[in-house]
Amino acid sequence: MTGTETAPRRSFAEFFAAEIAPGLPALEAQRRDRRRNAYVRLFGAAFAVVVAALVVAMAWHALAGGALLIVGAIVGLFWGRLPARRHHAAVREHVIPPLLRFLGSAEYHREPGDRFDLERVRRSGIAGAFTRAKLEDLFLGTYRDTEFRLVEARLYRKRRSGGRERRTVFAGLLCDVSVPAPFSGSVLLVGDRGTRGDWIAGVMQHNFPAALPVALDHPDFAERYRVYADEAAEAARLLQPGLLETLLALADEPGDAGQNGGQGGGLNCAFLEGRFLMAIPQRRDLFEIGRLHRSLEHAEDDLRRLAAEFTIPHRLIDNLHGERKPLLPQG
Repeated sequence: MTGTETAPRRSFAEFFAAEIAPGLPALEAQRRDRRRNAYVRLFGAAFAVVVAALVVAMAWHALAGGALLIVGAIVGLFWGRLPARRHHAAVREHVIPPLLRFLGSAEYHREPGDRFDLERVRRSGIAGAFTRAKLEDLFLGTYRDTEFRLVEARLYRKRRSGGRERRTVFAGLLCDVSVPAPFSGSVLLVGDRGTRGDWIAGVMQHNFPAALPVALDHPDFAERYRVYADEAAEAARLLQPGLLETLLALADEPGDAGQNGGQGGGLNCAFLEGRFLMAIPQRRDLFEIGRLHRSLEHAEDDLRRLAAEFTIPHRLIDNLHGERKPLLPQG
């Protein structure tokens, strides 16, 4: 080995065996204990609340018994979910620090706070029009001197003006990457199809009235995406073949994003204000590995999926720099 060579990077399997697997038996035993504890809490709380409500209703008033039943149900549900929250926290504490070391320097924040610019996503229209948002599990860092942020999001919109009812308009990952080279104008990509795709395109065109349809010399991409830009030449410069192939590959990967991409949903993206934004729909929790009712026998597959999703910004950045690299070390 010469002085300029470096030792080969560990495979994912080697990393998992060395840093994750040794701690899983204890976590799995705790998971089973906590699951039993959760059932005991829920059934015990339900029994106690119902009995107390009946006693109060017979001794005082039916309304008092009903009120106690409602309050007791809420408190009991919260109390019964504590074991699941503790298991989730324990799994995160075990897997996240080593996973970040394996994938490269990055930060993780369970509560994103104001570290993610949701307003830019709102202006872009990639996740539709929403009135309320819930964000969690933020990854942020720098790769190849390029900043990235990836967050799990659930976005809602009121069903009617002034009403309390709401519907989910987006559930999945939001990605925000700094574009290495300066660009002007806005470029919008609609991967959703059908009625939702028309709605997303309508939101984008409302926010960017100067953006017009752009034709690209890439038949596969043109079949899956609608492209709008206020400067067609700038769109052609930014949408290089490598990036288009990566977006198609991301939409076709196993999991919710790929399934949605093939059945009417898809990835919506935007070049806006020096950033590249992407909305990746998913039905599953990003941290499925930490669910109380899911055995840690699936931990390696779940963590590999998590690692694959975490490296989405890395793949985008490689393409924005004009390169393409595999998702993870093989093995």
